[in-house]
Amino acid sequence: MQFTAHNDPATIRRGTLHFSTKDKTIQTPALIAYSIRGSVPHLVPDNLNLLPVDMVHVALEHFVEQNEPPSFKYTKGLHSYINLPNHLLFCDVRDASKLDPAAANTESYVAVDTHGGVRKVTTDVWIKAIEAYRPDWAATPADVIKAGEDVKNKRIRKASDRTLRWLETCQIKAKELNIPLFAPVVGYNNDMERIRSAKATAEKDVDGFVLNAFELEGEGWIDAFETSLKELPSSKPKLAYGLSTPERILKGVSIGIDMFDNSYAYEMTEKGRAITFRFGQTSLPTTKTIDLWEESMSQSFIPLDPSCTCYSCSTPHSRAYIHHLLDAHEMLGPLLLMIHNVFQLEQFMTSIRNSIDEGRFEQDMQSFLDTYSSIDDEGVALEDNPMKKKQAHVL
Repeated sequence: MQFTAHNDPATIRRGTLHFSTKDKTIQTPALIAYSIRGSVPHLVPDNLNLLPVDMVHVALEHFVEQNEPPSFKYTKGLHSYINLPNHLLFCDVRDASKLDPAAANTESYVAVDTHGGVRKVTTDVWIKAIEAYRPDWAATPADVIKAGEDVKNKRIRKASDRTLRWLETCQIKAKELNIPLFAPVVGYNNDMERIRSAKATAEKDVDGFVLNAFELEGEGWIDAFETSLKELPSSKPKLAYGLSTPERILKGVSIGIDMFDNSYAYEMTEKGRAITFRFGQTSLPTTKTIDLWEESMSQSFIPLDPSCTCYSCSTPHSRAYIHHLLDAHEMLGPLLLMIHNVFQLEQFMTSIRNSIDEGRFEQDMQSFLDTYSSIDDEGVALEDNPMKKKQAHVL
């Protein structure tokens, strides 16, 4: 893995990430596709191949519900196991979209909540997974403290020490297997610990770094991230969790984050919403997303977004048809929505990169925030999403 910055590091970062094993080059800032058990939600590999998606995030916690995970016994590697031979797979311990509380972490393991109950991910489990999976790159376990937890400085120091110790153990196997490694940087809300964690991690021979906004409440992640980033080398890429909304992606880009997860597409799909926002245009659409559950959609015979060139819009499938599919609980409805939403987020990132190249990112970002920040598309919690709660009609 080789990261190359294409502009002055003092400005908004723009670069490329080259993976020699697959001879693929990723333009950054970039998105990594969110997956559940290695599958991008609602999509099969044939659908994914129609989208401009090169990287997929795979969470180890989705596979370890059994004491002896079947995926560890599969000898052909993770690419074959999940049928994504041509995609770049990034393996980390936790789900990219959330930090579910489980049992407390200890000196020897990270506790994760699975369908089979709470499981302990030790460095031995991580090593077995990496040996079996052979991902294109991976991140080591991290002792992340969830935002809002009332902890003392001693607990924060322990989290930093554990994370560094696990990195040192796992790094030996990663080097042996020639798998590029991203190292987590922690420190919760303690500036001194964030500096200590970043400095110590920067001294390790790793290929990039992971920061986690799930540690921090509200907009406190911005100052905390900046504290950590000052101690990390600008020559290596940074990935962040908890910044999946468009507003947070923009703010992340503005402070030097290179990669984000695209779980926002899944979140909007689960709510029955289609992304319509734009970035970097003179005139921006006034709607951020549209709600396909609204009754008015039953009489709307235009595509989700008439200007979109994704499969769902260009075929085209009308808003009325997708409203009907959602109402009837047909699996084609979420599939078409997910294709559109993933495509739109990738177009969003392309627009961001173009804006940086043309030297107008800060102006375009402010225009976007002025237009959309007051628009609430987060009103329906995932647990209460209409697709799960609405009952089918009795005929």
